[in-house]
Amino acid sequence: MNKFDKLNEIIEVEMKNQMLYNKYLMEITNPEARQLFTQFRDEHMQDITQLQQLLTNPK
Repeated sequence: MNKFDKLNEIIEVEMKNQMLYNKYLMEITNPEARQLFTQFRDEHMQDITQLQQLLTNPK
């Protein structure tokens, strides 16, 4: 497995995490928990964006 395959695999896992966070956000009623899950989701989205940039613009 080369580094691009590994990056794609990591992106896939991160995207699945995104979907889970979104699913849980729809079910959570506690405001503090919603805020925490939103923060986690947004951090994972930043990770996905950075990984995708690495794939499109390798250095």
